[in-house]
Amino acid sequence: MSGISLRRLGCSVLSICKLESTPALALGASALGGRPILLRCGLWSRSFATEKKEDANAAASGVPADEEKPGPSAEGDVGAADTSAGTEPSPQELIAQMKVKEEQAAKLTQQVESLTDSLKRTLADMENLRARTAREVDVSKKFAIQGFVKALLDVPDNLERAAGVVPPEALKEDGGLPVEKLRSLLSGLLEGVRATESIMMKVLKQHGVERYDPTGQAFDPNLHNALFDVPDPSKENNTIAIVTKKGYKLNDRVVRPAEVGVVRNVTQ
Repeated sequence: MSGISLRRLGCSVLSICKLESTPALALGASALGGRPILLRCGLWSRSFATEKKEDANAAASGVPADEEKPGPSAEGDVGAADTSAGTEPSPQELIAQMKVKEEQAAKLTQQVESLTDSLKRTLADMENLRARTAREVDVSKKFAIQGFVKALLDVPDNLERAAGVVPPEALKEDGGLPVEKLRSLLSGLLEGVRATESIMMKVLKQHGVERYDPTGQAFDPNLHNALFDVPDPSKENNTIAIVTKKGYKLNDRVVRPAEVGVVRNVTQ
C-alpha cells in the first residue's frame, strides 16, 4: 500500500473518531476543560486537511508526496563548504608563492643597489665638474686679458725703438752735434712716437675701444666733463672750445668722458 493510501486511511479514522467523540466532549467540557481539547482537535483536523490537499496535488501531478526535497540551508552549507575548500591554498601553493615573493624582493634589492651606485657616480661626476668649472673660471679671470696684452706688446717695442733714435751724446751740453743732426734725430723720434700711437689705437679698436674728440661740438654731460669756461664771442655758447683729454668708449659705452672747456659768453 502506498504512502498516499495510508495517509487517506488515517485521515478517515481520525474523522470518525472526531464525530464519535463530539457528544462526549460536549457533555464533559466543564470537567475536561473542553476548550483545549476542541482546539487541539481543530488543529489536528486542519493539519490533516492540509496534508490531504497536498496528497491530492501530488497525485494529480504524478509526483510522490513522500519525496523529500533538499532544504535550502543544506544546499547553502554544502556550497559554502565547497567554496571554502576550493579557495584555501595548499602548503605547496603557499611555498610557491613565498618563492615568487622572495625572487621579486631579490630583484627589487638588486635594482635599489644599482640605482644607489648610479646615483653615487652621478654625484661624484657633478662634484668633479663643479671643481673643474671653478678652476676654469679662476684661470679665465686671471688670463682674460691675455689677448689684449699680447696685442699691446708692439707698443713698448716701438717706444724702445723711438727712444733709441736719440744717442746719449745728443743729450750732453757740449755734445757738439750740428743742427741738422739734431733736427734729424728729433724727426726720427717723432716718427717713432706717431707709429707707436697708431699701433696703440689699432689694438684698442680691435678690442672695441674708440677714441673721440668733441672739439666744436655741443656740450653733453653724458660724454663730456666740463673743467672750465672759455669766453669766446666768435663761438656759440655751450660749445666745446678746448679739449684737454680726449674721451674713450668701449662698445659705445663711455669709459672716460672727454675733459673740455666750454664756451660761456657773458652778455652785458
